[in-house]
Amino acid sequence: MRLRGHLFPRWARFIGMPRAYGYGASMGAWILDYCAGWAGEWGLVVHSVASYRGPAFTGDITIMTGAIVDKRLDEEGRSIVQAEVKMANQLDVTLATAKVEIQLPKT
Repeated sequence: MRLRGHLFPRWARFIGMPRAYGYGASMGAWILDYCAGWAGEWGLVVHSVASYRGPAFTGDITIMTGAIVDKRLDEEGRSIVQAEVKMANQLDVTLATAKVEIQLPKT
């Protein structure tokens, strides 16, 4: 099984990792979940581009931070904000960064 290094410490060590870890799609899902939670029930994540810098190891924490860097109306009149998101561990090592576009509801 190809993914067993992600799940099992023994196999993680076999491939050179200190313990089991999350990477790639797992981390991308965490970023999308963070942004969707911020957007709320009526908001919508419409686009994201993530860059994975390093794995999130089991036993570590992941700290998500974000900032709105742009806001605009798109060609259809929808309110769009662009956020820059960072995922780091407890040592402030950057695990992933992303730019995410979020559609906000009209008030």
